[in-house]
This record gives sequence, C-alpha cells and structure tokens, in this order.
Amino acid sequence: MATIAVVPPTADGKRKSVAFENSGFSDKDKNARLEEQMKLHHLQQLMKEFVNHKPDGVVIQEASTYFPPKVKERAPGLMNLEEFKTTVSRVLKTNEYDEYLEKLFLKLDSTCDGFVDWNEFCTYLLLLYRENDYMSTKREIPFLAEAKITHVIHNRQEVTTKMITVDNPTRYVSFSKEGVINIWHPHMSYPEKHVVMMDEGTEQSNQKRRYKTWITDAVYMPNCNKIAIATTSRDIRFYDCSTNQYYLEFHLHAMTDVASCLDYWYDHKFPNSPSLLLVGVDSGAIHLLYFQRPVTRLFSSQNKSESGVVRVPWNKVAVNQDREDKDKDDMKKYVLYDKMYHERPRVVPNAVRQVRYIPDKNSIISSTSSSNRSLVIANVTSYQKESKEFTDKVFKEYVFNIDKGVECFDFNKNLNLLVTGSLDHLVRLWNQYVPTKPMSVLEGHAVGVIGVKIHEGLEQVFSYSKDAVVKVWDIKEQSCLQTVGLKFPNSIHGRMPEHGEFPIHLQCSPQDALLVTCNDYIGMLKLGRSSQPTTTHTVTHDTQLCGAIYNPFFKQVVTGCDSSHVAVWELESGNKSIVFSNAHGNEEITCMVFDESWRRLITGARNGTIKVWNFQNGHNLHKLEPEEEAEVTGILPLVDMKMIVAVGWSRKITVYDDSDPDNTYIAPNSHWKGGQIHKDDILTLDHCHPHFMATAGYDGELCVWNLETEKIYLRLRQGQPSDISKAIEFLTSQTSNLSSIQSTQNGHPTRSRPNSRPNSRHRRGHRLPQGQSAPVDKVLFLKTRVPFRQSDGAQLVSSEAGNIFWWSLYGTKQQIGYFYAPDDKDESVLSMCTDPDNDRLFTSDTQGNIKIWDIKNYCIKAEERRIKSPPPLLGQWKAHDSPIVSIEYILHESGEYLVSASTDKTARLWTIEGHYVGTFGQKKSWNLKNPLTWMHPRTPWTTNSSSNSDKSDNISDKSEIESKKSINDNESVINTDLKNSKILSKDAEADVNVDVIMKDRESIVNGDITEDPTDSSILAPNLKIRAQTFALGDRSKTILGARVTQHLQNVKEARKERRRKFGEEIDFKSTMRYGKICSPFQAVQTKDINESCLPTNLPLSQQMLERGITAMTDDLLLQFDFSMGSMDTPTVDTEKKKLTKTNLPEKSQTSHGRRSVVRVTPPFKKNNTIL
Repeated sequence: MATIAVVPPTADGKRKSVAFENSGFSDKDKNARLEEQMKLHHLQQLMKEFVNHKPDGVVIQEASTYFPPKVKERAPGLMNLEEFKTTVSRVLKTNEYDEYLEKLFLKLDSTCDGFVDWNEFCTYLLLLYRENDYMSTKREIPFLAEAKITHVIHNRQEVTTKMITVDNPTRYVSFSKEGVINIWHPHMSYPEKHVVMMDEGTEQSNQKRRYKTWITDAVYMPNCNKIAIATTSRDIRFYDCSTNQYYLEFHLHAMTDVASCLDYWYDHKFPNSPSLLLVGVDSGAIHLLYFQRPVTRLFSSQNKSESGVVRVPWNKVAVNQDREDKDKDDMKKYVLYDKMYHERPRVVPNAVRQVRYIPDKNSIISSTSSSNRSLVIANVTSYQKESKEFTDKVFKEYVFNIDKGVECFDFNKNLNLLVTGSLDHLVRLWNQYVPTKPMSVLEGHAVGVIGVKIHEGLEQVFSYSKDAVVKVWDIKEQSCLQTVGLKFPNSIHGRMPEHGEFPIHLQCSPQDALLVTCNDYIGMLKLGRSSQPTTTHTVTHDTQLCGAIYNPFFKQVVTGCDSSHVAVWELESGNKSIVFSNAHGNEEITCMVFDESWRRLITGARNGTIKVWNFQNGHNLHKLEPEEEAEVTGILPLVDMKMIVAVGWSRKITVYDDSDPDNTYIAPNSHWKGGQIHKDDILTLDHCHPHFMATAGYDGELCVWNLETEKIYLRLRQGQPSDISKAIEFLTSQTSNLSSIQSTQNGHPTRSRPNSRPNSRHRRGHRLPQGQSAPVDKVLFLKTRVPFRQSDGAQLVSSEAGNIFWWSLYGTKQQIGYFYAPDDKDESVLSMCTDPDNDRLFTSDTQGNIKIWDIKNYCIKAEERRIKSPPPLLGQWKAHDSPIVSIEYILHESGEYLVSASTDKTARLWTIEGHYVGTFGQKKSWNLKNPLTWMHPRTPWTTNSSSNSDKSDNISDKSEIESKKSINDNESVINTDLKNSKILSKDAEADVNVDVIMKDRESIVNGDITEDPTDSSILAPNLKIRAQTFALGDRSKTILGARVTQHLQNVKEARKERRRKFGEEIDFKSTMRYGKICSPFQAVQTKDINESCLPTNLPLSQQMLERGITAMTDDLLLQFDFSMGSMDTPTVDTEKKKLTKTNLPEKSQTSHGRRSVVRVTPPFKKNNTIL
C-alpha cells in the first residue's frame, strides 16, 4: 500500500481561513484546510444531512406531447455539486467558500459520476487524518541500503565472538572463537591485518585449530590504547594497540574462574586517573580491577619474560591485598581489587552473561540466563583511601526476574531506558527503578533475541535474533519501524545459523553503522543516507525521473521517479502538495497519464502492473492486473469508451474494462481484434480524437489503429529485423577496440557494449550497432491537421534515433520528410510536444537541450522528393545535465511555459523564451505572476547572475554554436597530438619527461580546455547502469575513462603537494642524468667530480725527513704509509696480504651506492606481534 504524505499548504490565499460566529473554529486553525477545521459536531450534523437527503430524480429525456419525461431515480444520500455546496454552507453557516467547496467536491468524486455520498466523504477524511497523524509521528527509517556481507577468511570457519572499535585511526577489530584477531578498515572490504593468539613457546602452524582455548569476550581500553581479551584458559590478555603492530604486553593468568564478560570505564576528563575493569565469571561473581595509573602502566613489571610479556599471577592481584607483602605492596601501586556477587549466598551460581558499569550511580548491571535474578542493578563496594580498607555500604538492589533469563541488555542514562532481550522472542523496555513490570513489551521476533542496542540520537532500539533478523523499534511509539533480514550464505537454506556471545555492535557517528556477526561472516548496515552520494544542487526526487505531466484543471504538476514515488506540485508556486511513496512497491514507475476528466492519475510499472489513483489524496481506486510481467510503456484511458488501453514489452495491445467504479481488481483482456502486429517491444503510443491511436516499436514498426473497430488503419512502416551478420561484425570490432574506446562508470561499460534499449532515457549516447534498425522513441499526432482528410500533408510525427520523421495519414505518399534534431551525432529525441495550434514543435534530446521549431508551414503539402531541410529554429537552450525524458507545454493565464523532467533527478519549469523559472523541490517558492521571484537571469549551473548575464538567457545563437564546434575541434587536435607525443615543449624533447606528458594528459582529461560552465561532461553525475527499457548510464567524454581520470587527478594532486614541500624549481635533466635511475629531488643529486692537484711546497713531517724524502709528489703520497709506529711497522701491502675475507666486516650495498656495515643484533622474539 502506498504511503501518502500530505504537505501543509502555504499562506497563499487559496486555502482561506474559516472564522465566523458560533462556528467553533479557533484562530490557530486559520492556515489549515477547510475540512481539517471541521469539529465533531460539524461532522455529526453533516452526516445527518447526507442520511436524510432524498434527491430528485435525474431527467434523462424531457416530456413531450405524447410521452412523459424519463426520470432516473437517485439513491438516497447522493448529492450533486450544487446540493453539496448548499449542504456544507448550511452546516458551516456561511456561503463564503463556494469556490473551495467546488474543488473539494471534485476531490471527493473519485468515480467521476458527478455525485458524492457520505462514504466517499468519510474515506477522504480518513485518508487525510491518517496521513496527518503519520506526518506528525513518523520516524526516519535508519537502514536505506542493503547490508554489506563480508566473509572472514582467517576465521577458518569459526564464529566471531565479538567486534569492537579502536581509535586513532578508527578500525574495527573482530575476535574469532579460536583466537584469530582481524583488524578492519571502516568500509569493511578486507582485513588490513590479522594475528593469531598463541601461548608462549609455541610456533605457528598451518593447522586449522591453532589455539586450544576460546575467546569469551574483549573490550577496548581507550585511555591506555590496549585491548583486554578474556579466554577459557582462565586468563586475561592485554594487547597494546597504540601502533600498527598489536602485541601482547600483559598476561593476567591463573584465575580461579573463567571470565565470561568484560566492561571498562575511565574518566574522560582525566585519562590517567583510576579506571575500572569489570570481569564477570562463570561462578556468578564480578571482579573489579581498579587501575591506579592506567596510562603509565597497568601492572608491575617484575615477571617479564624473554619475549617482553609481563606475566601477572592472579593471586598477586586478587588475594589478600590487605595483607602486608612486598610483592603485593608493589602491585597495589598499580591495581586494586574488589569483588561482588550477582547471586545470593547458598544459591547455585549461574554464569554472568553481560556486565555494565554506571558511573553516575556507582552501580553495576549484570545479567544471567536464569529466570531468578535475571538482571540485577547493585551499587559497588567502595574503597576508602584514608583508612586503606574496604567498607561495605548497604544499598538497595533492583532485581528483575524474567522468564528464560536475559541474553542481552543495553542501558542509556539520558533516555533513562533499560532494554533487555530474551529467548522468549521478546524485547522489553524497562525503567531501571521499576523492576516489577516493563514499560513496554515489543513482539515481532520469531526466535530468541540475542542482541540489543539503543541509538540515542534516533531514539530507536535495534534488536537481533538468532534467525539473522534485525528489527528497528521506535521508543516513543513502541512500534516496529523496519525489519531487515540479513541473507548470510550459511542461513539461506533454513538452517539456524551459529552466533558468537556478542553478535551485534553499534558504531555511532561518523561511521554510523550496525555490525552483525554470524558464523564466519560480518554484515554491515549503514545508518541513514551516509552511504549515498550527497548532491549540492536541488533535486526533485532522490532517483531518476520517469516523467512530469501537467494537470490544467487543478493547475498542478505530477512527477514520478524510479524509486516508486509520486509527487504533486503546485504550478504557480512550486510547492509540494502531496507525496505518496511505494506506489508500486519496489518496482520502478515507467509511465504516467491523466484521464480525460483530469481527476484520475494512472501509473504503470516495470513489472506490468497499472494502478488508478485519486491523486488528490493518494487513494488507489483500481489495480489493473498484468497479463505478463512486462514493462508498461504507454497507457491510454478512454472515458467515453469506458476502457483503458495499455502497451509495453508484452508486444500486445491490452484492454481493461473501466465501466465499474467499484471494481478494485480489473483483469486484462488481450483479445484485440487487430491481432498482434508488433513483433518486438512496443515503446510508445499516442491518441487523437475521435478514434486514431498510433503505436511504435523497438524494431521501427509504426502502426495507426482505429479504436472503434480495433483494426489497423494504416501501417506506415513494417518492423525490420536486425542484420545478424552486421551485428556480429560490429560486436567483433567493438571487442577488439575495447581498450581504446571503453569508458566506465561505476564499473560498467557504456560505449563498447551494444545497447539493450537504444531509446534509453538514462544514457546520453544512442549509437546503434550495425545491422540494428532505429527504434521509435516517440510518436505525436498533429491534432489540428488530422480533421483535414483532403490534405496530403503530415499529420503524425515520430522520433527515431534523433531523426524527426513526418508522416501523412491520407495522402498517397506517406513519408513527407525528415530532419536530424540534435546537435551531435548518435543522440536521440526522447520527448516531443506542440502548442494547441500545432504551430511550434518542442523537442528534448539526450544532451539535455530543448529546441523550439516553427512548423506552422512545414510539411503541410507533399512534394515530389522528401523534405530533408529542418524547419526554422526559433530557439534552444541547455535545460538539464542528462537526457530529458519528458517535456510538456503549459498554457497558463500568466503566459506559456514548458515543464521538463530529466534523469538528473530534476523537473524544471521554463518560459517559452527559455527563462529559468525554477526547479520543483527548491526551497524558495516562486510566483508565476511575478517574474522577480523567478531564478532568471540565473541558470541551474550559475549562482552569480552578473557574471553570467550573457549566458543566462539560454537562447543560443550562431556564435555559441561556432564556439562549441571550435571546442570539439580543439579536443580532436589535442587527442591527435597526444597520440603523437607532440605536446612536449622543445626544451623537454630530449629528456622524454613522463611527468610532463602525464600532466598535460590530465589537463586534457579533466577538461581544462573547455570554457563552457554548463559542460555536461563536468556537471553530469555518474549514474549506475541497470538493465531496463531505458538503460541507466551516463557517457563520459574523457579520453581514458572515469576511473583512470580520477586516478590521474589523485596522482597530480599528490605530486603538487610533494613539490610544494620540497621545492618547485627542479632541474629534471640533472635528476635524470642516468636514464631510468633517477631521484626526484636535488637533495640526493650526485655532484660532479673535479680533479685537484696538491701543491708541491707542503711541509714535511719528521718521519718523512728520516726516510730521506725532500719533496712532496703525488706518486709518493700514494705509496707512503701514514700509519703511526716505528720504522718496523709493516707497509700497507704487507698488511693487506695478512687480512682474509673472514676478518673483514660484513657490508651491504645501499640503494644510493654507499657502503654500510651490517649490524648484527641478538634475536628479539615476540610471538604475538602482527606481521
């Protein structure tokens, strides 16, 4: 069922306030609708008027001389327009609102029979009041995208026990049951690192089971950057996570019991102040470890092993701390111990399932799986530093007894809310001070609840059950807002998946994600719209539009989009009147049309369903069942003939009976008398009074039908099958050139693959493969020319791959002429319309351009040869960034306008001169009668009207076309120069500088040569490709593709940043003097070697004089031994002979050619360090 959102009206004078004596209306209701201001006594009186109303009969035939009049009796309670206005005015005791009551009557008359009764009036009010309540109490659904499922390969098919979040930088850490720790990036694509917990002295092996014990819980200690991990080996391991390598620092072992759960608290204002670690064990006790200096050190480092791990026995921490002992006194400087019990004495203990510390109350919340004392809130035994002893203070306990115990709980102080989940499938909301009865019991899970989390910002509760189902509960409304079934691969066959002890983790801003674990998989659900790209410009809908149509009776514009939302907008102000979502569930809306009474809206969907709406209140009047699951591309309501004709991918003309207004479900009738002429999908249709209907298909078939006889009137063109040989040749050539011409968007090719539906409203390019006939995108009757049967001119226009064909229905020559409408090749015209006199033709193409053609005297008479010259172009302008899927002419009392809808998620209003009025959905309203409220002279791409005043008029001239052609010519020249590598300067030709080539290539790819601010290659968003009639996509005009362009841009920015830091003036010749071996900075540049000669007049030493040397020469210096010693000291040559290779120190060659001694250090063993 569609969800309707009624938007409050603005104070524009249309919805007048009701203020008169003795009416019971208050001043606060002056801006509300008339029907919203009615009180209970008004409705009671109005009901009596309907019940007691006895209408006169309807005169079908007037009386004559011989026959009495024929009168049709009306059922009691039926009122026509005049009777309704009189009755309501009598009840409200005023005649001031006749005009508004007339519009209200048209809204109530959904069956269009000219009468309303009390049931129709109540239905309208019920929908109105219900949606008002919904708007006042609605809550935002948190999960808008599907869950991202990630397989944890390193778990070796073991379950994940828990997930936590560490800071600086933010990373997710998962712990498997058998001791594998994975560190994840916030996007959860793949684990950055992993480590396997091992005992000291053991070595890693390739066996599946590497660690004999199981992890029971883990907690992050933010102030000291450590992770505490509890295992079934009765120990707690403290890992240091302050660096990229997580290593074991402290090992608290030999505990008396197995630690089953952990919790940690510290003072955020004073991180090094005493902190508390809570340890719940399987014997029902809770151990409290008070770390005195957590940032400095957790434990005393007396028993440090060879691997660097400090081993701390439990008895030194937990036993007899008040007894004098040198070792224990040293331990007291770092950690203090206390203990409390969940169970009462002399009661069989149960393992503590979860524990939580509340600092404000100095109390602890603990839970077990027992039905007796399932959850207990008790104060902590305090330690008095003055007396250096523990003193027990008696506080009141709050004991909660729940059947089947408590599997999980969460507490929020600001909301004063305690939430528990149990195996009885229920989620309970508690006041912490009232343990006898819960505030609310939330039912909906089919199996036991094993995880709950409270989101304070959204005021919602997330619960997770064993069957991998997440439910979202609103705290105030105490109702289920959303149910998400996670499809883990190991749970799709109906088996109950296996979960860890703590399978759910909530990470708030900025990540805003809910992480769920199941077996060796992790599912991530993003909260809100953070996963969707944010748009800086105004949009009408959140997805691509399928069309925008105008209702002249109510002066409103209706838009529909692919997310199955329908919105109604006021033409004169641009304000939103009503929105109803999920019109066709999750199916995309493909076409929309009004009936001839302008009071019913008919929509068609991708799955073949058709629905009839009262678009004023969102009431679904009829549901037309599809003949087969095929997309609906055209709908034609015929009120006089009381039927609805539909066409689409079924290739058939389907008829629905519209005679019974009370029939909700209408079956299709495919017995069209003319048979199935179309051999391929029907893409468009149009109607002309009294009985002409034109249909066109994907294979180019174009037929005109007579609706009275349901037979074909004229077959203008027969469908042409595709040439298989040419198609194969085209595909082969495209595959061979894939690397050079393929451009990708979101990982999907857009140019190299053949188009499944070339008439795409979601893709710019419409280049047809060889051998493929051009499909007909749009057919349009020239209705003022059709009545002239003696004319041999054109009465029908069709758009085929950008060509506008003109057809004659009565002449001997059917095709009168044609011309190509778009500016560039391989484009298409997806929508056309004319003014009421058929003097001007308005076309919109896949480039986002709107053109106005003068067709008053065009093709009004057949000539010997087909007319190939286009009609006079009155004007054109850029309207959208993406293909325009619909354009419609509007004749208003204030002037002539055009409304256009595009795949860029916008619907815009333009004057006939091309002035930009505004975009439906913008914050600022406009007034059609006041041009100062329009966006003109600004355009959708400009914010400063003065700097763009010349372009904001949007009417193109020859200079604009010539400049556009010159830009294209420049692009082609640059592309050629890029291939020939001639973009380098003369000074750099000898060096083959790759950086300069890439820099120039980036400037070309990024569009630096384009000066047009409205260039669609820069402004158009990347749209995801989807397989539908109009394949979703957006052609990129870059040379190398979107991904390569983005990569080159990142490299460019990184290079600029490095050069900014290390200097801009770099001589590339000097840094690349050795070919490919180069260094990018002058800091490591090799200096030139200059030859130097020693002077001959250097003084001689005493040793030289004793050896008989009289003058210093170069040869003598090379042979002379300068070592200290006597004359018996051996020479250098003698010493070299004595030295062997084993006596030489080991040396290694560095990357810069320097010799350095290799330092040999003793091995340092850390078995628990992540590599």
